[in-house]
Amino acid sequence: RVAHVQWPGMQRIGDAPLLESRSYLEIGVTDTGIGMAEADLGRLFRPFAQLESGLSRKYEGSGLGLALVKQLVELHGGALAVRSKPGEGTSVKVWLPDRDAPIAPPGQAAG
Repeated sequence: RVAHVQWPGMQRIGDAPLLESRSYLEIGVTDTGIGMAEADLGRLFRPFAQLESGLSRKYEGSGLGLALVKQLVELHGGALAVRSKPGEGTSVKVWLPDRDAPIAPPGQAAG
């Protein structure tokens, strides 16, 4: 949990307003893959968009995964940011507002 959403050196994806909260759950994923050019980052989160679209492309996928992540994060009032460099990899961070929901003990419903 973090008190503030910060994305220094990262590009925020989307423009949905961030829901105000006392704290946020921060989830980060980093890979050391091929990376992407900064100009391609916004397109990556569109449904069915792929950076390589030819018949001989090297990587599989439908182009829906990151688009769904973006939609779910925005529906929950959160934010999403990405940083990538060709040849170095990609980092994605998601922030979701902490709704202060009580956590129920095992076997009991949350109230």
